[in-house]
Amino acid sequence: MSAVMDRVSSLKNTELFRALEDGDLEKLSTKLRERVYPPNTAIVREGASGDAMFIIKNGQVEVKKREQNLGVDLTIATLGMGACFGEMALLTGKPRSATVMAIAATELFVLEKKDFDALLLEHPSISISINKIVAERIEEMNTQKSMGVVSMQTLKIDPDFITVIPEAEALKYRMLATSYGNGSLTIAMVNPQDILALDEARRLVKAKFTKSVALDQVIVSEEDFKQFMEGEYKSITKPLVEEKTEVNLDDFLDSMDHIQSDIMKDVEFDEGQEDDSGITDLAREAEGAPIIRLTNNIIAMALKKGASDIHIEPMERGLRVRYRIDGVLREEMMLPKKVQLPLISRVKIISKLDITERRLPQDGRITIKLGSKSVDFRVSTVPTKFGEKICTRILDKTNTTMGLDKLISHAPVLELVRDMIKKPYGIIYVTGPTGSGKSTTLYSSLAEINDIGVNISTVEDPVEYDLEGVNQVQVNSDIGLDFARVLRAFLRQDPDIILVGETRDTETAKIAVEAALTGHLVFTTLHANDAPSTFMRLSEMGIEPFLISTSVIGIIAQRLVRRICGKCKEAYQPDPMILKYLDLDENTTLYKGKGCDVCGGTGYKGRVGVYEVLIVNEELRHLIAEGADTLAIRDAAIRSGMKALKEYCLILLSEGLTTVDEVLRTVAVQN
Repeated sequence: MSAVMDRVSSLKNTELFRALEDGDLEKLSTKLRERVYPPNTAIVREGASGDAMFIIKNGQVEVKKREQNLGVDLTIATLGMGACFGEMALLTGKPRSATVMAIAATELFVLEKKDFDALLLEHPSISISINKIVAERIEEMNTQKSMGVVSMQTLKIDPDFITVIPEAEALKYRMLATSYGNGSLTIAMVNPQDILALDEARRLVKAKFTKSVALDQVIVSEEDFKQFMEGEYKSITKPLVEEKTEVNLDDFLDSMDHIQSDIMKDVEFDEGQEDDSGITDLAREAEGAPIIRLTNNIIAMALKKGASDIHIEPMERGLRVRYRIDGVLREEMMLPKKVQLPLISRVKIISKLDITERRLPQDGRITIKLGSKSVDFRVSTVPTKFGEKICTRILDKTNTTMGLDKLISHAPVLELVRDMIKKPYGIIYVTGPTGSGKSTTLYSSLAEINDIGVNISTVEDPVEYDLEGVNQVQVNSDIGLDFARVLRAFLRQDPDIILVGETRDTETAKIAVEAALTGHLVFTTLHANDAPSTFMRLSEMGIEPFLISTSVIGIIAQRLVRRICGKCKEAYQPDPMILKYLDLDENTTLYKGKGCDVCGGTGYKGRVGVYEVLIVNEELRHLIAEGADTLAIRDAAIRSGMKALKEYCLILLSEGLTTVDEVLRTVAVQN
């Protein structure tokens, strides 16, 4: 019975059937079929025959419409549980006007047109009721069209703009700012002829925006407006009041995704050869509204999806955009070749790079402010066979540092790290590949020992996070302000603790070691495969072994593996060969993510650190001073209690935090 009521309840949510009697809805519900669509699967395609309607039982879908001028699919809506699409296809049978894609595992109720037609023949009373509903809807639409009235339910309501007109003024003048799109702010008004209301709206908008913004008026009924203000308005604005976050609307417009389905309808780029574009014409195209909005959309979607990097890559016949999310690259869109030069030029313009130079690599930076949040984008270009490739690293400067206990899940390893950072002098190296979380570990360590009684100075490129009470210096190679020069200056600034963002060259490495030997605690990063190989890397940079042995406190080598999604996590019994390969007991239970709407069907959500902590004791100091090889140092470190990267991974596996695939992808497992 509950299954029938489920279906009846779903049918009541649709415009076409909500006025039917419960008895008729029960008959109709018997014709519903259930279907399941995995993530990234097309449910219906634009232009296909309209032969069914769909009700979302569980999951999420995106409605996409083709932009003919650019050949780009634009997302015009995202629908969740209880939403319905394609209902009018039952009556008209017309081709689909949009494509609908499942973006998570999605369960649907499906009512096919042939079943619907058969039901109407069996039960003429339902046919009469539906005809009456359709007639009423047509009459209502005609009435509203003659008045120019729209429903609040059909308007896009954007929480970031709804408070442009404060609640008191909204109630007084019966008007509301609903959304921003295509260069104008939509204002819903009960009386569009109210001159005083219009003047007040213009005054409020001018106070919020430093640049001119057009007003797009729509008319709503008084009853509809009143119901919205008493219900949905309060639920939307309550979180905004609780957060008390002041949003910089100008920066928000320039950086976030408020793009509507027609943003690129007026794009008409020259299809000529790449090298034929004049620089003046190219700059003009790059500053055009459609390309600006496309660039903003790419950046906004990256922020929304939590990406760490954006890759814009020229292909032979297109331009590929990929995001690195949780350490793995995912293709976001494939753009037509004709947008390549204007889009890349737009990114270079806002990064303050030379758009006339396409033969040499360039580095730049973009800073975007979203309310109280500042986000830096480190931009790098490199010439490839099919044009310039752009890679953009996203750095959230106001990202709060996590405590070490949130990063390091294994208590004994956590204690080792905390003991190291409490030493009065010496040097601590954090090693690992790019994007392995080295900076987060360093900042979290500094946050634990940051105190009013110590002088902490950092030299970085770039300054990734803002730390209160810490003197942070950004290097600037254009004026000769490099790591070595800043380090020498620090030694005259009475420092207690020094952080060097990266040991890149011999001079920086030597000064860092000298600082550690003269009574300072130094943190720095180095590119090495694991903790024991760090000493060989330093020797290759020209640091004497006896200096290394006396200055180094310890090494933290780390990686990041994807964390199993907590919502769809499930246990399973792995293949015995895998357990044997990983040196695990044959009865070990492992875990994996099945895939759900929370993790986008991947089975992973977020990342967790893998750590290898080497403490330099007397035995290791003798080996390092004698120039022992990496294998001998590794064996001695393991005898002293060091857990290798592989061992730490096995702990994460047994705790159900990650999967075998992630371990094999990230860490070299040697037997």
